[in-house]
Amino acid sequence: MDIRSIWFSFGVAALLLATGCNEVEERMEWSPDGTRAVMRLGDGLCLVDANGNISSPLVSNVESAAWLPDSQGLVLLRELTVTTWADAERLLPPEETATVKSLAKGLPDLLKAGLAAADGDSGAIEQKFFKPLKWEGSEVLSPTILYLLDTQPAALRQAFQGCKDPAKLEADLTGDSTTKVAEVSVLLLAGNQPSGPPRAIERTLIGLQQPLPSPSAPVVAFARGDSLVVAPLDGGTNRALVADKIRSYDWAPDGKSLVYAVRLSEGGSGDIELARIERRTAIDASGALVAGKALPLALTASTFTPRVRCLPDGRVLFAGFGMQLPVPATAPQEAHFFLVDPSQGTNAAPVAVPSPPGALPQELAYFAVSPDGRQIAIAESGSDAVAVLDVATGELEVVSPKRGGKSRVLPAWHGADELYFGALPESSSTRPELFRWRKGNTPQIFSRGWTDEAVGTLLEKPGK
Repeated sequence: MDIRSIWFSFGVAALLLATGCNEVEERMEWSPDGTRAVMRLGDGLCLVDANGNISSPLVSNVESAAWLPDSQGLVLLRELTVTTWADAERLLPPEETATVKSLAKGLPDLLKAGLAAADGDSGAIEQKFFKPLKWEGSEVLSPTILYLLDTQPAALRQAFQGCKDPAKLEADLTGDSTTKVAEVSVLLLAGNQPSGPPRAIERTLIGLQQPLPSPSAPVVAFARGDSLVVAPLDGGTNRALVADKIRSYDWAPDGKSLVYAVRLSEGGSGDIELARIERRTAIDASGALVAGKALPLALTASTFTPRVRCLPDGRVLFAGFGMQLPVPATAPQEAHFFLVDPSQGTNAAPVAVPSPPGALPQELAYFAVSPDGRQIAIAESGSDAVAVLDVATGELEVVSPKRGGKSRVLPAWHGADELYFGALPESSSTRPELFRWRKGNTPQIFSRGWTDEAVGTLLEKPGK
């Protein structure tokens, strides 16, 4: 049993920020020079050329990847699994190893107290001990147990004695003692092969997400927990904390500023969440990393995670409800795309992108903007339909209808007029494919020579 599963039963498992299994992921991206794409299959990263030829995996343990502006390398998000404390200590920053060692001094007694409150029933610790304390735990619990198992096993065994079945609890904890280290790194390429191993920029026990390199400066932005951080690509230790409670972000066209959505409310699934769209300078005129003054751009409300993208002309695209309060509690809400122009300052009114009434899905969390900013490709997690919306005219073209599956890969643009997406060829098909679409043409299968394993996760098949 995975050591983290034990702690989920205690209600104190590490907070995992990995993408949910029912979400649409950014797994394909064409290089800025258009010669090749990167494709994540499982946790392996492959290259794909314009003819659909796919390479063997270049590197493993990959959660996401983004091209460097020169198309000669990638910024990776990886999740590394370690099985010994010595390996974890080698990877982690000193301040995090110090936190683990400090927590280890009290964790055995905490486990004793939890078992006592649960009358020795390890499965009842959450309800009878941790839940009344309103303690949700921490990312450092799993590595702390790993540290104790490797350095102070007797202290843990003594704590187990308060359990009704101490042998089973010990076997569960020691059977698969691993921990996860999140890493943002740079992988440089020599032709179509890595020129060396990934070079680490950030390693931590805290969840990392969405590394995005600046289009004009040697820096990368990423989410550390729910904080937006900017770091140099050369591995330097200087950092700029741009914002907290962020949900999505993108670089402005100048590559010096970031646009992001800040969470203003906490809601459960299906609840309306409020977010504020802001822009902030992250690189000053001298090239130094900074957190400039925030420029509020818009407020938005939605029942899905807000996503922001910058168009080449500087306008910011996001989705939400066009609502005015107060409204009846049961009033229907229709999601739309909106554009706001930062050059107009904080008084600029968001402008709705035209679209046919009722034509857009109510979940506008998953979209990709064409490089020229003129078209929006839309997918949704609840179906396998893919549509393209013209930003200027509002014309909506369904390029792939619903065929019973559920999209799991975000559509990817290759230039301004070529789109790639996962879909079933027919409603009766069992094998999904990656398709290439050009306006005015029927979508063509791009992945015909790929293995079943390679295409199997492009969407969730009907009936699952």
